[in-house]
Amino acid sequence: MTKLQLVILLVAVVVVAGVVLLLVSDREPVLEVGSTDVIEEEVGPGVQTVELAFADRTASRIVTEEREIVVPDDRPGRARRILEELARGPEKRGVATIPPGTRVISVVFDDAGGAYVDFSRELQDNHPGGSAGEIFTIRSIIATLAGNFPEVRSVKFLIEGREIETIAGHYDASEAFPVESYR
Repeated sequence: MTKLQLVILLVAVVVVAGVVLLLVSDREPVLEVGSTDVIEEEVGPGVQTVELAFADRTASRIVTEEREIVVPDDRPGRARRILEELARGPEKRGVATIPPGTRVISVVFDDAGGAYVDFSRELQDNHPGGSAGEIFTIRSIIATLAGNFPEVRSVKFLIEGREIETIAGHYDASEAFPVESYR
């Protein structure tokens, strides 16, 4: 085999390999009928579509808004980030239910379906008051957590690590709120 024939053969092999590689890399994974394999969407840090709950403009019901946000991979971090987004207020419709300046300090989950949400003092200090305002603050937080974490059965509010009696004077917040009663 001459040197020229060897070069031509080598180029042909590289071209064929390149074409095969291109054809194979563009194919989507295919599941055969009857296959038990499952393609799962990766859960972790990145963009996630979340459901946020706000009061409607007449303060008569909860309305939801979907939003895509960047979230961390841990469940407490995701919950905190989702509630921070709730605190930013609605982009499309509805009325904000968390007072301005309120920070979400942390969210902790227990094994029994309880969520403990620790807010900054502004949740109470900047709350506009009124029983309707307070119940929609409670309901929007609970509906947002339950809508994104279906395993949550109750939500307990804390202010800067301490238990509270009430947010704005109308509803007893000394115990956890059951999700089914406040959604």
